Amino acid sequence: MLIGYLIIVFTILIDQVTKQISVMFIKGGDPVTLIPRMLEFHYYENDGISFGMLPGQHLLLAAVTVVALGIFGYLFLDVSFKDKKVYSISIALFIGGTLGNAIDRALYGYVIDHFYFPFLTPVLGVVNLSNFYNNFADLFLSAAIVLFMIDLVFFEPKRMKRKETTHETDD
Repeated sequence: MLIGYLIIVFTILIDQVTKQISVMFIKGGDPVTLIPRMLEFHYYENDGISFGMLPGQHLLLAAVTVVALGIFGYLFLDVSFKDKKVYSISIALFIGGTLGNAIDRALYGYVIDHFYFPFLTPVLGVVNLSNFYNNFADLFLSAAIVLFMIDLVFFEPKRMKRKETTHETDD
Protein backbone atom coordinates (compact mmCIF):
# COMPACT_ATOMS: atom_id res chain seq x y z
CA MET A 1 0.00 0.00 0.00
CA LEU A 2 3.00 2.30 0.56
CA ILE A 3 3.71 2.19 -3.17
CA GLY A 4 0.14 3.32 -3.81
CA TYR A 5 0.56 6.30 -1.50
CA LEU A 6 3.84 7.19 -3.19
CA ILE A 7 2.19 7.07 -6.63
CA ILE A 8 -0.61 9.34 -5.39
CA VAL A 9 1.83 11.87 -3.92
CA PHE A 10 4.05 11.74 -7.02
CA THR A 11 1.12 12.33 -9.40
CA ILE A 12 -0.15 15.26 -7.35
CA LEU A 13 3.33 16.82 -7.15
CA ILE A 14 3.99 16.49 -10.89
CA ASP A 15 0.55 17.90 -11.67
CA GLN A 16 0.77 20.86 -9.29
CA VAL A 17 4.37 21.76 -10.17
CA THR A 18 3.66 21.81 -13.92
CA LYS A 19 0.54 23.90 -13.33
CA GLN A 20 2.57 26.43 -11.37
CA ILE A 21 5.18 26.49 -14.14
CA SER A 22 2.42 27.39 -16.60
CA VAL A 23 1.21 30.14 -14.23
CA MET A 24 4.73 31.59 -13.86
CA PHE A 25 5.89 31.36 -17.47
CA ILE A 26 2.86 31.13 -19.77
CA LYS A 27 -0.06 32.95 -18.12
CA GLY A 28 -0.63 36.21 -19.95
CA GLY A 29 1.97 35.34 -22.56
CA ASP A 30 2.38 33.35 -25.71
CA PRO A 31 2.10 29.57 -25.78
CA VAL A 32 5.32 27.58 -26.01
CA THR A 33 5.71 24.94 -28.71
CA LEU A 34 7.45 21.92 -27.24
CA ILE A 35 7.12 19.62 -30.27
CA PRO A 36 5.91 21.33 -33.46
CA ARG A 37 2.40 20.21 -34.55
CA MET A 38 2.37 17.72 -31.66
CA LEU A 39 2.59 19.40 -28.25
CA GLU A 40 2.20 22.97 -27.07
CA PHE A 41 2.29 24.42 -23.56
CA HIS A 42 -0.56 26.92 -22.98
CA TYR A 43 -2.30 28.47 -19.99
CA TYR A 44 -6.03 27.86 -19.77
CA GLU A 45 -8.46 28.24 -16.87
CA ASN A 46 -11.10 25.51 -17.16
CA ASP A 47 -14.14 25.95 -14.93
CA GLY A 48 -15.87 22.94 -16.47
CA ILE A 49 -14.81 19.42 -17.41
CA SER A 50 -13.36 17.94 -20.59
CA PHE A 51 -14.29 19.56 -23.90
CA GLY A 52 -15.60 22.62 -22.02
CA MET A 53 -18.69 20.80 -20.77
CA LEU A 54 -20.51 21.85 -17.60
CA PRO A 55 -18.87 25.28 -17.25
CA GLY A 56 -19.49 26.98 -13.92
CA GLN A 57 -21.15 23.92 -12.33
CA HIS A 58 -18.99 24.13 -9.19
CA LEU A 59 -21.34 22.35 -6.78
CA LEU A 60 -22.02 19.50 -9.20
CA LEU A 61 -18.30 19.07 -9.91
CA ALA A 62 -17.50 19.14 -6.18
CA ALA A 63 -20.16 16.48 -5.53
CA VAL A 64 -18.89 14.27 -8.36
CA THR A 65 -15.33 14.65 -7.06
CA VAL A 66 -16.32 13.63 -3.52
CA VAL A 67 -18.25 10.60 -4.80
CA ALA A 68 -15.37 9.61 -7.12
CA LEU A 69 -12.82 9.91 -4.32
CA GLY A 70 -15.08 7.81 -2.08
CA ILE A 71 -15.28 5.07 -4.72
CA PHE A 72 -11.55 5.21 -5.48
CA GLY A 73 -10.75 5.21 -1.76
CA TYR A 74 -12.88 2.10 -1.30
CA LEU A 75 -11.15 0.41 -4.23
CA PHE A 76 -7.79 1.46 -2.79
CA LEU A 77 -8.48 -0.82 0.19
CA ASP A 78 -8.04 -3.75 -2.23
CA VAL A 79 -4.73 -2.69 -3.78
CA SER A 80 -1.94 -5.24 -3.79
CA PHE A 81 1.22 -4.47 -5.70
CA LYS A 82 2.23 -8.11 -5.28
CA ASP A 83 -0.92 -9.71 -6.71
CA LYS A 84 -2.68 -6.90 -8.62
CA LYS A 85 -0.05 -4.51 -9.98
CA VAL A 86 -2.00 -3.05 -12.90
CA TYR A 87 -5.18 -2.66 -10.83
CA SER A 88 -3.26 -1.06 -7.97
CA ILE A 89 -1.43 1.42 -10.20
CA SER A 90 -4.71 2.37 -11.89
CA ILE A 91 -6.47 3.06 -8.58
CA ALA A 92 -3.54 5.17 -7.31
CA LEU A 93 -3.59 7.15 -10.58
CA PHE A 94 -7.36 7.65 -10.29
CA ILE A 95 -6.90 9.11 -6.81
CA GLY A 96 -3.87 11.24 -7.69
CA GLY A 97 -5.44 12.64 -10.86
CA THR A 98 -8.75 13.38 -9.15
CA LEU A 99 -7.01 15.10 -6.23
CA GLY A 100 -4.77 17.10 -8.59
CA ASN A 101 -7.76 18.71 -10.26
CA ALA A 102 -9.71 18.95 -6.99
CA ILE A 103 -6.89 21.00 -5.46
CA ASP A 104 -7.20 23.51 -8.30
CA ARG A 105 -10.98 23.73 -7.99
CA ALA A 106 -10.68 24.28 -4.23
CA LEU A 107 -7.94 26.91 -4.51
CA TYR A 108 -8.98 28.79 -7.65
CA GLY A 109 -12.50 27.75 -8.63
CA TYR A 110 -11.15 26.33 -11.90
CA VAL A 111 -8.59 23.80 -13.13
CA ILE A 112 -5.35 25.01 -14.66
CA ASP A 113 -4.84 23.27 -17.99
CA HIS A 114 -1.68 23.67 -20.03
CA PHE A 115 -1.15 20.86 -22.53
CA TYR A 116 -2.48 21.29 -26.04
CA PHE A 117 -2.10 18.63 -28.76
CA PRO A 118 -2.51 20.30 -32.19
CA PHE A 119 -2.48 16.97 -34.06
CA LEU A 120 -5.79 16.07 -32.38
CA THR A 121 -7.69 18.96 -33.98
CA PRO A 122 -8.41 17.20 -37.31
CA VAL A 123 -9.05 13.86 -35.57
CA LEU A 124 -11.56 15.34 -33.12
CA GLY A 125 -13.13 17.43 -35.89
CA VAL A 126 -14.28 14.20 -37.54
CA VAL A 127 -16.60 13.58 -34.59
CA ASN A 128 -17.53 17.27 -34.19
CA LEU A 129 -15.43 17.85 -31.09
CA SER A 130 -13.06 20.74 -30.66
CA ASN A 131 -9.56 20.24 -29.40
CA PHE A 132 -9.08 20.80 -25.70
CA TYR A 133 -6.46 21.65 -23.13
CA ASN A 134 -5.48 19.33 -20.33
CA ASN A 135 -2.90 18.76 -17.62
CA PHE A 136 -0.99 15.95 -15.94
CA ALA A 137 -3.94 15.11 -13.68
CA ASP A 138 -6.02 14.51 -16.82
CA LEU A 139 -3.26 12.40 -18.37
CA PHE A 140 -2.98 10.34 -15.17
CA LEU A 141 -6.76 9.84 -15.17
CA SER A 142 -6.65 8.73 -18.81
CA ALA A 143 -3.83 6.29 -18.04
CA ALA A 144 -5.83 5.02 -15.04
CA ILE A 145 -8.83 4.28 -17.26
CA VAL A 146 -6.69 2.35 -19.74
CA LEU A 147 -4.88 0.38 -17.02
CA PHE A 148 -8.13 -0.36 -15.18
CA MET A 149 -9.70 -1.69 -18.39
CA ILE A 150 -6.61 -3.81 -19.15
CA ASP A 151 -6.81 -5.26 -15.66
CA LEU A 152 -10.56 -5.86 -15.92
CA VAL A 153 -10.37 -7.55 -19.32
CA PHE A 154 -7.10 -9.49 -19.09
CA PHE A 155 -5.95 -9.96 -15.50
CA GLU A 156 -9.13 -10.17 -13.42
CA PRO A 157 -10.44 -13.24 -15.34
CA LYS A 158 -7.10 -14.97 -14.70
CA ARG A 159 -7.27 -14.13 -10.99
CA MET A 160 -10.85 -15.42 -10.83
CA LYS A 161 -9.86 -18.63 -12.60
CA ARG A 162 -6.90 -19.08 -10.26
CA LYS A 163 -9.20 -18.48 -7.28
CA GLU A 164 -11.71 -21.07 -8.56
CA THR A 165 -8.92 -23.60 -9.11
CA THR A 166 -7.62 -22.97 -5.60
CA HIS A 167 -11.10 -23.50 -4.10
CA GLU A 168 -11.57 -26.73 -6.09
CA THR A 169 -8.29 -28.19 -4.83
CA ASP A 170 -9.13 -27.11 -1.26
CA ASP A 171 -12.41 -29.09 -1.35
